[in-house]
Amino acid sequence: MTTGTSSALDGSIFAISPHRFIKSSPASPRQQSGHQARAFSHSLDQKLTPEQQIAFARRFGKLEISPRTEFALSGYPEILVLSNIVENGKPIGNADAGRTWHTDMSYTKTPPRGSLLYALEIPVENGRALGDTVFASAAAAFESLPADRQASLLGLRAIHRGSAKKYAPGSKLGDLIKDIPDVEHPVIRTHPVTGRKAIYVREGECVGICAKLDEQSLPLIKELSDLVTRPEFCYRHQWRVGDLLMWDNSMIQHMAISDYQLPLRRLMHRVTVNGTVPI
Repeated sequence: MTTGTSSALDGSIFAISPHRFIKSSPASPRQQSGHQARAFSHSLDQKLTPEQQIAFARRFGKLEISPRTEFALSGYPEILVLSNIVENGKPIGNADAGRTWHTDMSYTKTPPRGSLLYALEIPVENGRALGDTVFASAAAAFESLPADRQASLLGLRAIHRGSAKKYAPGSKLGDLIKDIPDVEHPVIRTHPVTGRKAIYVREGECVGICAKLDEQSLPLIKELSDLVTRPEFCYRHQWRVGDLLMWDNSMIQHMAISDYQLPLRRLMHRVTVNGTVPI
């Protein structure tokens, strides 16, 4: 499953080599939107240096400097290390990121536009790669609704709360964002360039819908969350060393599968492209 297609993601998992683009000029807004509406994969034992991953990511906008400095790659504050590896008694990276369905940092005023995840070590057991990532097209889910149902959702705004975000059991990540103020975002988000619309709520981190009572808003949030992650809207990516995946956080939700533990090792480098206020 390292390269393949999913009708829900518009054939959006396919091979690409960043080496072709690193030294070229920045992508135009239209090129950026076309790229970031998709998740890219390239295998063939591709090797990227931190400088190359950063340079490629910069074609799509300004990069986030991760606030989790303890897990930033030394010398490269743009790269967040995701790993279960422990050295000298200390974890070298964030070991429990993304283990529940989510879209990155929706609890902030300007959620990231896109994410680029590069695989350096993949856990393998009995010849099978573990630690897959599942992607769900929130745009395809919205488009599956009848026109009158779509229209009823337009204009609604959801309340996103960092402290309510779901994490894997035992995770301490919630402590880092518990004091972030609530933010409001559209229930149906519009892509800033293409105009495509997608469901932009997630059960747990969305705690209500403006101007609606909890008994109305919470069932709606659950209904839409369940719709997004139906199998027909999902693609499950089985990683190989050298894969680089890129996805558009406004259109896609995702979840990391935690089916491995030490001594099986996983090491990934993530770069995040800054975003704008959702519309």
